[in-house]
Amino acid sequence: MNYDADVAIVGAGLGGISASISAVKEGLNPIVIERGEYSGAKNVSGGRMYIHALKSLIPDVEERAPLERPITRETYKVFCNKGRELSFTFKEKSKTSFSVLRAKFDRWYASAAEEIGVTISYGTYLMGLQEEEDGITLNTSLGDIRVKYVIDAGGVTAPVARLLGRNLKPEHLMLGVKEVISYVQDLPEDEGEATTVIGLTRGLKGGGFVYTNKDTTSIGVTLKVDSLQSGSIKASEVVENYRAGLGLRGDVLEYSAHLIPYYGWGNLPPLYYNRVLAVGDAAGLLISDGFVIRGMDLAIGSGVIAGIAVKKVIDGSPLSIYEEMLKRSFVLSDMRKAWKAFQALSNPNFYGEYEDALCEALSREFLVNGKQRPTLIEALLKSFYDNGLNFSEAVKEIWKIV
Repeated sequence: MNYDADVAIVGAGLGGISASISAVKEGLNPIVIERGEYSGAKNVSGGRMYIHALKSLIPDVEERAPLERPITRETYKVFCNKGRELSFTFKEKSKTSFSVLRAKFDRWYASAAEEIGVTISYGTYLMGLQEEEDGITLNTSLGDIRVKYVIDAGGVTAPVARLLGRNLKPEHLMLGVKEVISYVQDLPEDEGEATTVIGLTRGLKGGGFVYTNKDTTSIGVTLKVDSLQSGSIKASEVVENYRAGLGLRGDVLEYSAHLIPYYGWGNLPPLYYNRVLAVGDAAGLLISDGFVIRGMDLAIGSGVIAGIAVKKVIDGSPLSIYEEMLKRSFVLSDMRKAWKAFQALSNPNFYGEYEDALCEALSREFLVNGKQRPTLIEALLKSFYDNGLNFSEAVKEIWKIV
């Protein structure tokens, strides 16, 4: 079989571009096919990137990349019934994560890959594929491409996997809906804030976020698809209600939505099969543990490893080396550690019931009216009982997170 490249990478997002740079550094000849007119044309994310994995490819990324603000403040806001609200902020001058605007960042990242020799074919659609004994032929809108291996970096819809028979299930998907608004938070230039919001998407499994950019603010919600299917409200209405609930004003400069994987460690789809390796969202890689929501660094990390693994496989290693390398890295190690928290957060009581009981208990604690005040544990027990909740079960679920 005559090859057009060593490896074809489907998708020019973070995972795909990372895989291409990694492959070039391993001495391979990759080609990236991207259906958008440029990298970032169809990409959307909450807008926060942990840069440790990126620095393994581009050590001076902080000086070169179009990053927005370093996240130096972590804020949690919990909205309860009866107008009650609980919030707290943790501050630390750190540059381990940044807010980003993906359309801007991804174009820069793709150009950095092209500078070192990566070929990216834009406006190219994957139409089909044929598996052969010594390679794979991809049928694209611009013709056939013959390669030794394929890296599926096409997002949660995993175009290569679907052509090979994988079906998507609603219980393994979330919908992310994001707006970029003209509101600018009053912060020093070298500081940024990431806010996690709970309680403004009542009746739906999910939560919200707010990230400060240099001149704008990114806001959005992530919602379980199966809970959306059982409800009557549209996702666009949810994000509008969410913005109103936060009291944020400003023109909507960008609106976008896309599907997000929600598998968790115990439900991951195959990470490799035949001559295909999956990275990022296509591999179901996402961490949600109550403290952080991570997808971008997992996409970059898995892409880096995939590029190295393809070289090892060409040199004679089995394809399973890819999963072994992922397990030894932060990618699957962190996912495994977050699995119990991930499972706990599937409990619908975390999306309204527990918050209301907690706020009710705090209300009792802060009330001074001449009557005997309860201890905190007494207030919690009564509040959970009044809301029809089992306090001991709630403690067990929360313990899984911490």
